[in-house]
Amino acid sequence: MCFSYLRRCQLLTFGLLWLAYCITYFLRKPLGIIKGDLSTELLLTKVSLGWCDLAMALPYALVQLSLPFLSDKFEARWILSSCLLGAGISAYFTSHVTGPLTLCLVLAFTGGFLGPCWPTLSKFLSSWFPDQRLNSVFGAINTATYSGGVGGSALGVALLEYSGWRSVFLPPAGLSIIIAVLVGICMRTPSEVSVVVPGKIIPTGLEVPKPKSYSVLSLLSLPCVIELSIALFCLKFVRNCLYMWLPLFFLEYLNYSKIQAGLFSTVIDIGGVVGSPLIGVLLDYACPGAPFLGVTVILIIGSIAMALFSFTAQFSFAFNVVFLFIAGAANCGPDSILSGSISMEIGE
Repeated sequence: MCFSYLRRCQLLTFGLLWLAYCITYFLRKPLGIIKGDLSTELLLTKVSLGWCDLAMALPYALVQLSLPFLSDKFEARWILSSCLLGAGISAYFTSHVTGPLTLCLVLAFTGGFLGPCWPTLSKFLSSWFPDQRLNSVFGAINTATYSGGVGGSALGVALLEYSGWRSVFLPPAGLSIIIAVLVGICMRTPSEVSVVVPGKIIPTGLEVPKPKSYSVLSLLSLPCVIELSIALFCLKFVRNCLYMWLPLFFLEYLNYSKIQAGLFSTVIDIGGVVGSPLIGVLLDYACPGAPFLGVTVILIIGSIAMALFSFTAQFSFAFNVVFLFIAGAANCGPDSILSGSISMEIGE
């Protein structure tokens, strides 16, 4: 009975966290699809479109960097719920902007609200599952990222074609608000429901350290933190460039239609959906205790696939699909491992 109750709690927690993580990318992905229409209606140059990307990405990064303690200092479910609620509201107002300044402002609010979501998700996820299965669990949760990307792209393309770009943000905004309410009502930690997770190392009362505040420099002095930061920076840099600019590349350089450009850009996300759980399981079983070795090999494969795509982009549609799929799997798959289970292990 106890095991059955634990399993139900784990499934509920994983399902809610999957939806919460999915909607964070559901909110972000449409921006890359509507760039062509933004440049036409709001008279934005490519430089201005780049500033719009920065308006969302910079607050996201600054909030994660300056407020890493939010989920430790305050109740994690309320932080996650509030952030999803705020992101949904700001995404709604994206549909009502009148110029580049108001667009950048609401994008900045969206990015800032999304910033604490991943650290809070990681805290919840790591508390509910055994330590030896965290790579697999984080790999599975990462499918939400790219499922959100695929769903956001497909829905965005359809709305863009039939209703215009201002309607693209409305469904993600509504879903984000609904999921925020569900998280606030249903999410609990194991200690809140008096559940012990087998295989979870829990310090005794005498061993529980007091919460401490660490400076950025002191965190960088921890083993592997600098190397991990560089690896994650490169992964995020490549993926955000593809997310935000690949549809426009297809539209203007390869002369695809708007629908073709939007849908074809989801090949990266589909690769991530397939690669994330497979790479997580592979690292648990093929590289136990040495995940960096497996991640390095996977990243080399992804780099080769990305280079081949850049060389053959104009040659063959089939080549583009294959190389982008491999690049998506190899880029997206290690992301949650590096920023999730490995980061949690280093932090603990």
